[in-house]
Amino acid sequence: MKQISQSKKIWKRFCRNKLAVLGLVVLIFFVVVSVCAPFLTDYDPNRSDLRKRNQPPSEAHLFGTDDMGRDIFARTLYGGRISLSVGLVSVGISLSIGVVLGAIAGFFGGMVDTVIMRIADVFYSFPFMILAITISSIFGPSIYNTMVILGVLSWPSSARLLRAEFLKLKNTDFSLAATTIGAGPARVMFRHILPNAISPLLVSATLGVASAILSEAGLSFLGLGVPPPAPSWGNMLNRARPLHILATMPWMWLPPGIAIFVIVLSINFVGDGLRDAFDPRQVMD
Repeated sequence: MKQISQSKKIWKRFCRNKLAVLGLVVLIFFVVVSVCAPFLTDYDPNRSDLRKRNQPPSEAHLFGTDDMGRDIFARTLYGGRISLSVGLVSVGISLSIGVVLGAIAGFFGGMVDTVIMRIADVFYSFPFMILAITISSIFGPSIYNTMVILGVLSWPSSARLLRAEFLKLKNTDFSLAATTIGAGPARVMFRHILPNAISPLLVSATLGVASAILSEAGLSFLGLGVPPPAPSWGNMLNRARPLHILATMPWMWLPPGIAIFVIVLSINFVGDGLRDAFDPRQVMD
């Protein structure tokens, strides 16, 4: 009952932030629309029809067609699947690495902590996008490579955040009591300390999804992310780079551009709401 009560308090705090609730609604809308893409359009996002190239929005093609005659509405819907998947999977990889290394560093301290944090410093010493571009150019553009690259390069922030929480919690009464009754290090770390340290990590992960979506868009825009013909919002913008398209055919770049803007803004709103909701200093009315 206590856990249910605490969950209700967190939900109430979250709902008090109207922008966070709006962001959550918009985020759910994008996820549902992307999942239901086959039911919302009859067009194959990769099917070309050169007779219908560069057509403006019409009843037949709601968002118009691109330079290959492909339906932009269909590509925007299916592109959401890939862009959101890259964001979620890459953050999942980042958390998997960061949670393990951050927990080990914070719990054991000493030389173990020093080695792990110096490895994290090595990752921090290189500009994120420059390193991502370099690795992508070596291994080649691929949706799976993009997920792994973004996930592996992002773990230091999660590890540092969790390490700080473990340093605060490892000497608390409940942690020492678990050690006293014979619980092993792994059980103390992941059964007793981690559930109490996970809140700030959830907020960081939420914002990390937005960052990963932007990074995927940047890599795809440069031709190093999701390879064509698979649609993603980033490589749709890449197709619209020529000046004459930017100036005279806005329907080619507005849909993916607006989608990225709205989804990233919504995720940031949700992250802010989660941060306030998990803040113990928040006082309920």
